[in-house]
Amino acid sequence: MLLKQYHLKKIRVIIALIFFLFIVFFFIDFRKLLPDPFYDVLLYLQFIPSILKFISAVSIATLGFLVVLILTTLFGRVYCSAICPLGILQDCILWIKKKAIRNFRFRFSSPLDYLRYPFLALPVITYLAGTILIVTLLDPFSNFGRIISDFVQPIYVLLNNTGAWLLEKVNIYFLYPEDISLSGWGAYIFPVFILGLIIWMSLKWGRLFCNTVCPVGTLLGLISRISVFRIKMIQDKCTQCGKCAFDCKSTCIHIKSQKVDFSRCVGCFNCISVCPENAIKYLGPLKLKSQPQEADPSRRQLLISGGLLLMSLFGYRKSVFAREFESGLRGGVKTSYPGLPGEMKSGLSHEIDTGLYQEIDSGLSHDGDSGLSQELDTSLSQPADSSFIPKVASDLPKEVPHNKVPTTIEPEKHFTVTPPGSLGIEHFTGTCTACHLCVSVCPTQVLQPSIFQYGIAGLMQPYMDYVTNYCNFDCIICSEVCPTGAIMSLTMEAKKTVQIGKVHFILENCVVYTDNTSCGSCSEHCPTQAVHMIPYKGELTIPEVRPEICVGCGACEYACPTRPFRAIYVDGNYIHEIALLPEEETLEEKVIEEEFPF
Repeated sequence: MLLKQYHLKKIRVIIALIFFLFIVFFFIDFRKLLPDPFYDVLLYLQFIPSILKFISAVSIATLGFLVVLILTTLFGRVYCSAICPLGILQDCILWIKKKAIRNFRFRFSSPLDYLRYPFLALPVITYLAGTILIVTLLDPFSNFGRIISDFVQPIYVLLNNTGAWLLEKVNIYFLYPEDISLSGWGAYIFPVFILGLIIWMSLKWGRLFCNTVCPVGTLLGLISRISVFRIKMIQDKCTQCGKCAFDCKSTCIHIKSQKVDFSRCVGCFNCISVCPENAIKYLGPLKLKSQPQEADPSRRQLLISGGLLLMSLFGYRKSVFAREFESGLRGGVKTSYPGLPGEMKSGLSHEIDTGLYQEIDSGLSHDGDSGLSQELDTSLSQPADSSFIPKVASDLPKEVPHNKVPTTIEPEKHFTVTPPGSLGIEHFTGTCTACHLCVSVCPTQVLQPSIFQYGIAGLMQPYMDYVTNYCNFDCIICSEVCPTGAIMSLTMEAKKTVQIGKVHFILENCVVYTDNTSCGSCSEHCPTQAVHMIPYKGELTIPEVRPEICVGCGACEYACPTRPFRAIYVDGNYIHEIALLPEEETLEEKVIEEEFPF
């Protein structure tokens, strides 16, 4: 029995390393070398993303959180030590400390219930109130993702580029260089803070972050109170040597009373591996009955409270979202959205154009509705904040002419552009936890962490930054990897008709108009010919736009050379629509009558 229980720690370490290394590679792999099943399996068990995806699209494929709850009910908080990447990161920090300080010992500490239960209640209450910000700030998976995406991936890309440069010297082209795109400094403030907090708390108090700050750890701790298998001290064998308590990273073993606070135990099994007397064991229900039990009068109340919180997530939030969002996808129904300025609510309507219906699996609505169009009364809209206007890009092709006369008309952007498959601003900002997995895998790096583009409630959520680059017409990677359902899965065919924004042209800013110089960069980059050139003066041509066939990819805006304001730009759709297909030109074949060859 001792041999079997001793191997529990080894099994846990192996499983933890598999999850940790693969998830780290997910965030740094800009080539997307791993097949989709790897993403699906390992991301399936991430607790908060799984819950949010279940709320967005109820299906068996989104029940990973339920698997975690079952595992916790059976075995305790094994999720925290073997599946959660942020928890495993803390174990790595503690392992380094243990190697550096050989005689380091943990000490028992009392649970900080006055902190951990408010940290659990706060994200639930704020989420039900309509904001996901606190969930974003406290979700362990998203915090880990931001740390790896923001700090580790640039190092990985730098090493790749160095390797590509060295191999090129010997005519080996296995690797290719990749641009390193760094976000604005504001996007790094919170990840730096969280990383510093985790390192500090881990080095000083072990797994205190998991048992105090992390809402997932607290919730699973409540459930682990009724776990079938639990760690228990055998009182008649224990010599109170203290080795188990000294090695307990959760500081939950009280050696004098010979008790284990299993609500804080993360299931690392360190205590079992170091006990010389076999006096601490992982026991099942039959053997637990033979041990003296003490009633916990608060256990039932805590479990009931946790159950009610979970039920409220699936009931209240889903019903409110369904009434406000899904009703807008019905034909001819006018819907007002709380996220809009008050004077715009009456000007927003949604109409179904059956002539635009596409028989494709676009994932644009929960009921499969498509052909959605949106009409905005721009005269009632508030002007865009000038702080959000893109700055000058320095990486445009040299052959593109820059304007000699600075442009003066500022583009009027009403909505930030959200990724294809995100349905619209309300769905995206209400579901995305800013894990930055989509940011790290985006091949053009057009997805960038936001600061205030969505307001303070959308802090760090990705947005389409057309100053950095544009969205590839043939790319659906972000919709394949999103773990929360903020970006729904799209087929390639559907992606090419999803309209995330509309193109707008400012004649007075165009370099053809101001400098009488030929350009056409916007038209050359447009994949749908929503921007095309028409005769202007003499041999000059000037852009003309057709917003109805624009998909909002931003290629025209990225390519536009005018500064400080661009002559062509994309204004985001509050709710994504379906773009009209461009008219196909039919070429008449000329019949050439051939003469008899002789």
